[in-house]
Amino acid sequence: MDISPEFREKLLAVKAKRPATIIRHILLHGSITSEEIKSLYGYDHPPRAIRDVRELGIPIETSHVKNSDGRTIASYSFGNFEQYSASLSKKEGLSLIHISEPTRP
Repeated sequence: MDISPEFREKLLAVKAKRPATIIRHILLHGSITSEEIKSLYGYDHPPRAIRDVRELGIPIETSHVKNSDGRTIASYSFGNFEQYSASLSKKEGLSLIHISEPTRP
């Protein structure tokens, strides 16, 4: 997994426990499954832990794998940060502040 210095800096800046735990695991192992989130870290709702990471602006890709029982479960890995940040910068031209400010004569 090749991570740019800018992306690595953003990842290492996360201090909140749950998202930092998920980020560290993905950095070390390349991905994390919903089964690992529950069994290794004790988080009862793995999608919520992943959403915490996504809410910090870190792109996470979801794929499907088989667990130890043969059931299909989610596997999460980092998405393309450069592509994600480029799409965000295109949206920055229209912020809610600009839209909601009343025009003054």
